[in-house]
Amino acid sequence: MVHIRSFSRRLLPAALALTLGFGITSCEKILDVEPKASLDSSTGLKTPADLMAGLRGAYDAVQSVNYYGLRYQLFADLAADNARHTGTFPSFGDIAKGGILPDNTEVTAMWNTIYMAINRVNYVIQEAEKLNDPSFDKNGAIAEARALRAFHYMNLLAYWGGSAQGYGYPDGLGVPLRLTPTTSITGEEIKPKARNTEAEVVEAIRADLDFAEQNLTSSSVGAGGLNLGGVLALRARLELRLRNYAAASAYAEKVDTEWGISINADYGTLFSQKNSSESIWELPFDAVDANQLAFFWFPAAYGGRNEVDPATGLGPAHEAGDLRRSVNVSTSPSGTTRKYSRIATSDDNVILVRGGEVVLTWAEALAQQGQLEQAAELVNIIRARAGLAALAADVTADQAKLVTAILKERRVELANEGFRWFDLRRTGLVLATLPAITQDFRTLWPIPQREILISNGIITQNPGY
Repeated sequence: MVHIRSFSRRLLPAALALTLGFGITSCEKILDVEPKASLDSSTGLKTPADLMAGLRGAYDAVQSVNYYGLRYQLFADLAADNARHTGTFPSFGDIAKGGILPDNTEVTAMWNTIYMAINRVNYVIQEAEKLNDPSFDKNGAIAEARALRAFHYMNLLAYWGGSAQGYGYPDGLGVPLRLTPTTSITGEEIKPKARNTEAEVVEAIRADLDFAEQNLTSSSVGAGGLNLGGVLALRARLELRLRNYAAASAYAEKVDTEWGISINADYGTLFSQKNSSESIWELPFDAVDANQLAFFWFPAAYGGRNEVDPATGLGPAHEAGDLRRSVNVSTSPSGTTRKYSRIATSDDNVILVRGGEVVLTWAEALAQQGQLEQAAELVNIIRARAGLAALAADVTADQAKLVTAILKERRVELANEGFRWFDLRRTGLVLATLPAITQDFRTLWPIPQREILISNGIITQNPGY
């Protein structure tokens, strides 16, 4: 019997941007305060308070519009069959048509932003290692930073790594692996690094997640930070992509036993309300740290730019009576999704890990191992929340049919949350599903041309581009 533990967690508001405050007493003159736009790497993060501020500031890169503030998750559905391009940006159009070129500005911006994010956490890790305050949970801080670094490298591999058939094959291509910070513009540390293999990057990801699992505690992570539940869920996501089904199911089960999986009674409130009990790791946005998700989805009449719409095939992909359809393919207003709806304030939170994904990962991994009854029980939890009947007996008794049903469930359950392209890649279904893509080399996105040029060929391009 599969048991999903339901519970609620109270999350405090969090501001993730690194903010430096300068107090001025009555004896100080404003003109005597030295202005600082940045901190020298040799003088920053000298105390536990500095370090934790730096760690919180490391999340600011994830909020970028070139990362989870818009592009990263949007493109995973736009490149697939859940979203369509209705706007004017040629760079978006190329992604939607499966014709990305190495000089695509969106691809370049995402790549650069993710490596900037990696450099930030590398610096936090380096500085944390130097602290010897017995009152400071040094290992907990390093664990959170390493988990965040693992997340970034998983995201790099998802678009730019692997091979034409998917992830985790012997010929898999990786990305440059940087595990120490770049703190100056001279010297060896700034020089280009050749690409590592996919296997080498995966080894580094697992090492980071292992350390995080062993050292994170509920008290060592602030509100909005990457917690133990998120670490275990990311490991399950990684192993599923790599087709390590036994490991994927084991880590998904650990999320439930060691953290707790909650499934909201109402699918829509996952997105209309912030920090629901189903959310395991949620990235907060506010008036200061806003995003452009609703703006790019909403029609112009409602204050948006209508750059993207739900794909014409997304609505019909829902079964009759599926309560998720009105959220995924909104009719009020039409041509958008209710997953990102705060058009006036641009402060929709972004759910990076939630219970619905973990349950479906668990179900698929079990089905792939032939544990069909347990897999069906899990997927039916998700279907019941959607107002649908349990899967038919002929489906649950046939491994291939059940896996196909679970993949279909993932498409609608996680629509426009940034999973579809990676699901098609990991299952080798890109060409069979997307008529616009006829060349298998296009399942890997091109390394930005600028990276190739400035490295003088040290960084090599993905084949075919």
